[in-house]
Amino acid sequence: MKTIQANSSYRLLFFLILAVYCLFTARYGFETWDTGYIPGYSWRIANGQDVYKDFVYKAPPSTLYFQAIFIKILPEIGQFYFIKVTNYLLFALQVVLAVKSFTNFYPQQIKFNKWALMILGLVISLLNFTAYPWPTTDGLFFSVIALYILSLSKKSSNLQLLAIALFCVLSSLTKQSFYLIPFGFLFAITCLQGIKKGLFFFLYLVLFLLLFLSWVACTSSIHEFLEQTTGQTHFKDLLYSGFLDYIITYPRISVFIPLLIVSAFLLFYFPKQKPLTIPGYLKNLSIVLLIFSLSLCFFSDFLIASRIAMLSTVFAIISKIIKDWKRFYYFIPILLVLLIAWSCSISMGYNYPIFFSTGIILSITVLFEEELDKVYNQKLFIFTGSIILVLAYSSNLKPYREKPFSELNYSLTEVSPKLKYLITNKDTGEKLLDLKSLVKKYGNNYIVAPSFPMVHYVFNTQSVLPADWLTNNEINRDPERILKIAAKKENFIFFEKSFLEGEEFMFENRDDFSVTAMYIYRNFKKIDETAHFIIFNTQEKNEIYPTIVRKSVH
Repeated sequence: MKTIQANSSYRLLFFLILAVYCLFTARYGFETWDTGYIPGYSWRIANGQDVYKDFVYKAPPSTLYFQAIFIKILPEIGQFYFIKVTNYLLFALQVVLAVKSFTNFYPQQIKFNKWALMILGLVISLLNFTAYPWPTTDGLFFSVIALYILSLSKKSSNLQLLAIALFCVLSSLTKQSFYLIPFGFLFAITCLQGIKKGLFFFLYLVLFLLLFLSWVACTSSIHEFLEQTTGQTHFKDLLYSGFLDYIITYPRISVFIPLLIVSAFLLFYFPKQKPLTIPGYLKNLSIVLLIFSLSLCFFSDFLIASRIAMLSTVFAIISKIIKDWKRFYYFIPILLVLLIAWSCSISMGYNYPIFFSTGIILSITVLFEEELDKVYNQKLFIFTGSIILVLAYSSNLKPYREKPFSELNYSLTEVSPKLKYLITNKDTGEKLLDLKSLVKKYGNNYIVAPSFPMVHYVFNTQSVLPADWLTNNEINRDPERILKIAAKKENFIFFEKSFLEGEEFMFENRDDFSVTAMYIYRNFKKIDETAHFIIFNTQEKNEIYPTIVRKSVH
C-alpha cells in the first residue's frame, strides 16, 4: 500500500509540474532568434514551399515537416503558445518513454520510484529551455520512441523492426548529429536479437532511406540537398563539440579536474593499499566525477554538470565491460542511451548532453546499483532531489535571451493573434509593434535584417528571400544571392538597430555574425528610421557588391 501511495503521489506531482510548464512557463519570454528558426521554415512548408528548392536549410528536413503539422492543425489565435505547450508535452512523453524503456531493459535494477525519476529527468533536462520547436529535441523524441519499441520485446516482430527503423530514420533526418542513431540501433538489434533480425532491420533502414532520397529527388534534387546540408561545419567542430568540450572547456572549474583524477587514486586506493587496476581506477574515477557533478547542481551549474555526469557514466561502463566483458550485451541499452545523449550534445550553440539527462540518470542507477544501495536514504533522496529540482526550475526565472520574470509584463496580443497569451518585456514588445507598423506602411515585400526568422509566420506574409535569418551560416555560403534579391526596388529592408547597438551573444565584429546585414548597412540607401529600425530600399553600387561580399565571407 505504501508503494502504491508513493506512486500516486509522484505521478500526481509529475503532471502538476508539467501543468506549471504548460500553463505558466510557456507564456513567459519571447526572443527573436532561435525561437523562430524552425517555425519560420515550417510556415513556408505549410504554405506549399519545398525545402532546398524554395528555401535554404542546412539540416535534414524531418523537423520542419513535423512542426508544420502543428501550424496546420492548431488554432491561429494563440498558436505559438499552443506550439510551445505541444513541445512541452512531447518532451514529457519522451521522458516517460525513456524511463519505461529502462524499466523494460532492467526490471530488477531500477529500484527508485519511476515517477520520481521522470520528475528529475523532466525538470533537469528542460532547465530553462522554453520548448520552442528545435531539431535536437525532435531527434531525441524520435530516437527514444525507437528505444521504447525495442525494449518491448526480446525478439522484435517484423512490424516492430519496421517501426524502429522508421523512427531511427526520422531521428537521423532532424540534424546531422543524429546520423549515427540508425547505426547504433542496428548494432544493438544485431547483438541482442541475432544477425537475422539485424539483417531485416538493415533492409528496413535502406527502404526508408531510398524513399527519402526519392522524395528529395522529386521535390528538389539530391545535389541541392547535399550542397545545403554539408560544408557548414568541419571536423574540428565535431572534435570540439563531441569530445574535447567534455574534457578541456571548464574555465570556472578547470583547477578541479586534475584534483579529481588524483583523488580517484588517493581516496580509494591509498587508505586500503589495493593494487591499481584499470577497471578499478575507472570505476573510482567515475564515482568521484559523479559526486562532483552532483555538487555542481547545487551551484546551478547544470550544463557543465551534465557533461561531467556523462563522463562519469562513460568511465563506469568502460570499467564494467573491461572487468566482465562476457556481460557486454547486458550494457548495450546503456551504450545506446549514451549515443543518443552524445548526439544531443553535438551542436554549435547548446553543446551539452543535458537534453537527455533522463537517460544519463537512468544509466547511473543501473551502473552504480550496488553503490546506491549502500548509501540510499529515502528522506535524504527526497531532500536532495527537491533542492535540485527547485534550482533547476529557477533557471526559468531568467528565460533564454530575455529579461527576468519580474520584468515580463508586456502582452503580445496587439502584435499578432498568433502571439496571444505570450508575455515579454516592454522593449521587445514595443519593437514588435514598431515592426508591425512598418509592415503595414511598406507592404509585404519586406526583409528583416539580420534576425527575427519568424517574422513572416507572425504577420502571415511570405518571404521574398530563400532565407530568413541572415547569419553567415544560414545562407548556404551565398550572400550574393541574398543581396541581389534584397537590392530590388520593390523590396524594403527593416534593419534592426539592436544589431548595431549590441545584443546578448552578439559577436564583437558584426561581420562575423552577418556579412550580408553589414553590407546592407554600409551600402544600401536609407529612406526612413524608427525607434528600433532603419529602413533601406535600394542599393547604390550594384556593380561592386559581389566582390566585397565574397571577400568578407571567406
